[in-house]
Amino acid sequence: MTEEQPDLLTRFREGDPSAFSSLVAEMGPRLKGFFLRQGAQASTAEDLTQHVFLRVYQSSDRYQASGRLAAYLLRIARNLWIDYCRKKRPFSLGESFPDAADSGPGPVELGEAGDRAALLRKALASMDLATQEIIEMAVLQQLPYQDVAAVLHIPVGTVKSRVYYALRKLREVLEDPLRDSTPES
Repeated sequence: MTEEQPDLLTRFREGDPSAFSSLVAEMGPRLKGFFLRQGAQASTAEDLTQHVFLRVYQSSDRYQASGRLAAYLLRIARNLWIDYCRKKRPFSLGESFPDAADSGPGPVELGEAGDRAALLRKALASMDLATQEIIEMAVLQQLPYQDVAAVLHIPVGTVKSRVYYALRKLREVLEDPLRDSTPES
């Protein structure tokens, strides 16, 4: 029976300084992508990603590898995002202000109207935040359902059913983008 290689954070805690650099290089883009998909500006996503790694670094002595390291990092990222949203003022320095004069779609939006990725983003944005969060973790981050359930503190069966119905809804939108978003009776 072969012994499993310890995860990067365990290796860092045990004295391997290069393990933390590897962890940042491996998980940094995934965490930044998580924050961007939650709606953060690029600079905010970078700051929040750094905060995740700062928290991990500061608490590395208390870390116990009891699951996937990615799930652990996403739990920290999710908590930071929730804290950020609670504290965020309507408009903070560095964030883009909306253009009050432009109420309709611009040329970029009109050009992307037929783009499948744009349709997918729009369909995802129309879903409730809990569903977006589950799709982010289970589909985009490819975490096992058990890990998603642990991060969100919900039963595995709930994760499975929410993913199933969300993906079914997304498939319907992508198959017929002109279809009205209201359910048929």
